[in-house]
Amino acid sequence: MIVTKAIGTPLKDTTMEAPVYVNVRNEPFTLHGFSEPFRRVPADVAAATSETVERLSKVTAGGRVRFRTTSDFIVVHAEVDELRGGMTSSFAATSSFDIFMKEKGEYRFRGIFIPSQGEGKTYIESRLKYGNNNMKDIMLDFPLDASIKELYIGLREGSELMAPTPYKYEKPIMFYGSSIVHGGGLRPASPYSSMISRRFDTDFINLGFGGGAKAETAIMEYIAKQKMSIFVYDYDHNAPTPEYLEETHYAGYKLFREKQPKTPVIFASRPDYHSSMYTLGAYDIRENEKRRKIIFESYCKALGEGDRNVYFIDGSKMFPEYCREDCTVDGCHPTELGYHFMANAFGEVIKELLEKQK
Repeated sequence: MIVTKAIGTPLKDTTMEAPVYVNVRNEPFTLHGFSEPFRRVPADVAAATSETVERLSKVTAGGRVRFRTTSDFIVVHAEVDELRGGMTSSFAATSSFDIFMKEKGEYRFRGIFIPSQGEGKTYIESRLKYGNNNMKDIMLDFPLDASIKELYIGLREGSELMAPTPYKYEKPIMFYGSSIVHGGGLRPASPYSSMISRRFDTDFINLGFGGGAKAETAIMEYIAKQKMSIFVYDYDHNAPTPEYLEETHYAGYKLFREKQPKTPVIFASRPDYHSSMYTLGAYDIRENEKRRKIIFESYCKALGEGDRNVYFIDGSKMFPEYCREDCTVDGCHPTELGYHFMANAFGEVIKELLEKQK
């Protein structure tokens, strides 16, 4: 379609009047990573799970909007409900948008929309210029820790707007877990789930809830009802104790498996096995080994019961010894280097599983 004032939404308050602002809820835009715009989990499920999940289900980690356009600039105008600061993340990660363009079949990072707005404004807005009117296949990654009420993309009047090239693998990978899954990196697209999605051109859903992923019945029942290609089960860090992990880990898998008998399940133990969370003194390698063993035993038990569609990712082998200290921010949450090695470890298994599902 041609971008005209007729398809746009006049905004009451904006720093730029020339663009045509188009609501991403409408075609030809496609939204990904949400149960509904712009929530990761329905409100009733979140409320039945915990206060933490109820709060974090509204933040947009893992959310994406995709489209194609010939516009020589792109403006992001987001009506904001809440901006939150992450424990280890920059403002660029918690409240900005990443932009990627698909070139020769691969997504390439092409900029970051850093929020800017005047005092007392209820929106964030930023623009990037590209200097040409070629057709561009665009993907925007939503902020890791902001709650968004509406999102408008500003384009040049008279440019073309089209639906995106479909994902190669349209059935999403489901990632469930702690703040490590949620994302604590330098940019919205830095978590390992996002890296894997770009690497293999697959849709995904990020159900990481920092401090709130405890395999509660309500959230596990919800997950078990969703369509997915693979389930990544990675909540170790949010289990309050090894005993809690032992009580819930295998039980959560069984609840999921009852609804999805054939979906591949990847069990994962914590990647920061050889370090301590220095800022909090929260755990040591002895506890890490207890937890790794519990998760590995869940995997072995599933195999022993005849499930040949389960896999184990050993966090103790994830970060290379020569650069372990560079793989986390605080002894726990990964840097982008840490997420890179996580994507490599998970990617070896995920690549094979996706190829089987062609």
